[in-house]
Amino acid sequence: MRDALSTTQIESLRQNPFQAIHIAYPEAQTDLAPVWQRWIAEKAIRKEPLPAFYAYSQTFYRYGRGGHSYQRVGVIGILPTDAAFLPHEAVLSERVSGIKHALSTLPVQSTPVHVLNHGRWSEIYPLLRSYLVCPEFVYGGHDGVMHRWGPIHHLVHQKQIIEAIGQGPFYIADGHHRWKAAHEAKQRYLLVYLTSMQDDTLVIAPTHRLVKVNTSPMPILSRYFILRASAARIPLWQEIQGLRHTIGIVSPEGKAFTASLLPSLWEHLENRPLVAYLHEWVLDKVATSITFSREPAQVMEAAMRGEGWAFILSELPFLYVEKAAQMGYPLPPKTTYFFPKVLSGMCFYYEGDTRISFTETASSS
Repeated sequence: MRDALSTTQIESLRQNPFQAIHIAYPEAQTDLAPVWQRWIAEKAIRKEPLPAFYAYSQTFYRYGRGGHSYQRVGVIGILPTDAAFLPHEAVLSERVSGIKHALSTLPVQSTPVHVLNHGRWSEIYPLLRSYLVCPEFVYGGHDGVMHRWGPIHHLVHQKQIIEAIGQGPFYIADGHHRWKAAHEAKQRYLLVYLTSMQDDTLVIAPTHRLVKVNTSPMPILSRYFILRASAARIPLWQEIQGLRHTIGIVSPEGKAFTASLLPSLWEHLENRPLVAYLHEWVLDKVATSITFSREPAQVMEAAMRGEGWAFILSELPFLYVEKAAQMGYPLPPKTTYFFPKVLSGMCFYYEGDTRISFTETASSS
């Protein structure tokens, strides 16, 4: 996932001609067909002998949730692009256009969109875990996440999975741009990683903002927030964790503040998160450009270099994701960052191949 990689990591990955990044995020004007044909000719990829689902698990450690390790288990397959998808987040048009162009050039999806639903997951967890006892694929990511993956060819097991998952709706957790691009590129199917809405491993990490402005945001902020100079005893992103409805701010002069929402406005947060109102009340009025980052230190250092204003956010409760999807009132782009990211390049979906969908029986073309 590009959002989970630094510029240096992306450049390093591009040095390998067989890296999935060449398909997932091609460089401008790249002809993808020869890349795909070379992979096939040199057996860098292979077609499954039978239609398949894939059992997939992510094992990870979270310092902020009690210091325990967690394992998320789900299944990878395809869904029709016209299935009952419920997005919760707005998209950036330039990102959608880039992915759509790549799909129009070569109809290959290399990164599953993470979706959630209310299926009868307890019925199929034992089955999925049995396929992960001796996985076909094991990989330890740079972020400390262990990925395990194995194909499911057994027709009876596939039927059990389809029946337990049901017809949706399907909530998009991560991959709004890929979903939108696949739909606009008239792809019939979307490659997805499906997990349970009740999964207690779901973590929504904050995505921080570096904002270039046409005027100082402080006067507008003061209408909605109580502004205080940071105590500076601990890092700003840690300081705001102990303060209710609070964000951190660093000015281009290097001054750090905490901004706590006025108590008279707390009722606004019943259905929408603080970051949505930050955009509506402040950023949409003063921002000329916004850069997003998972790393608070990165945006704070950029602010102190005079490159803009840093806005440091806290983790987002999952409740807001479900409400935004159900209400059809999307959150601002890059509001949510589901951790860990789904690994790219484990499996590819080539539009037109023999397939089996979560909502259809196997078919061939």
